[in-house]
Amino acid sequence: MRSIARTVVLFTAALTSFAAGTGAAIAATLPITWLSMAPTPFGTSVPNNSVFNLPGVGNVTVTYSIPGTFTDSRLQNACLQNGSLVLGPDTYTWTSHELFATVLNTGPDPLVPVQWTITYTFPSTLPAGSVFVGIAGLGATTSFGGGTSTATVNQNGTFLGDWSGGCGPWGPTQFTGGVGTFQMQNSLTGAGGADPWWNTPLGVVRINDAVSSVTLIFNQLRGDGVGGNIGYVRYDPTPATTPTWGRLKSIYR
Repeated sequence: MRSIARTVVLFTAALTSFAAGTGAAIAATLPITWLSMAPTPFGTSVPNNSVFNLPGVGNVTVTYSIPGTFTDSRLQNACLQNGSLVLGPDTYTWTSHELFATVLNTGPDPLVPVQWTITYTFPSTLPAGSVFVGIAGLGATTSFGGGTSTATVNQNGTFLGDWSGGCGPWGPTQFTGGVGTFQMQNSLTGAGGADPWWNTPLGVVRINDAVSSVTLIFNQLRGDGVGGNIGYVRYDPTPATTPTWGRLKSIYR
C-alpha cells in the first residue's frame, strides 16, 4: 500500500508540475502554408478544376461555380503578406499569401447579394485543426437600399483574428460561429463603396473538423471585390515537448 500511495503522490506531483508549466510547454509558433495557384499568372483567371500542390498535403483540386456576371483572378495583396496572429498560447505565422478573388460587375438594384462557391478538395482527410480559411475584401453599404457581402463555411471554426499588415483603413471582420457553420462579414457599414466598410482585412479561421474538402460560399454585392483561400499547418498530435500520459507513467513505474 505504501508503494502504491507513493506512486500516486509522485504521479500527482508530476501532473501538477506539468499543469503549472503548461503555458510554456505547449506554446508554439505554427507556420501556415497558403495554397499557391501558380503557374496561373497574377491578375488572370484561374482555370476551373485546376490542381495545385500544397506542401504537406499534396494535390488540391479547386472547383468553383460562378455566374457569368463575375470576373475572377489570382490576386496577391502586399498588405496581407508576412502575417502573424495569436490564438491562446500559439502564434500562427505566414510569409506568402494570395487569394482567389472575384468582382461582381453587374447585379440587381436595390442591392441583392449574388452567390458563388469555391471548393478545395484534398487527396485525403486532413486532421481537425490543420486546415485554415482566409477571407478578405467583404463589403457592406447603406447605398442603393443597403446590403452586405458574406462568406459562409459549413464547418466548425475558430476565428484567429484579422491581419492587415499596417495598411488600411479596413472594417474589422465580424465572425459569427454556430454548430457546424460560421459566417464572416464586415462589421461596419456606410454610404458608397468606400473604406473601411467596403473592405475587410484578411480574417483567418481554423477549421476544427477533420475534412476532405472545404467549400467557401460567398454572397456578394454588386461592385464588391472579395477573395478567399485555404492554408495548412502541419499536424503533430504528440509534439516532443508535450508529456503524454504514457510518458508520465513510464517515469514512475
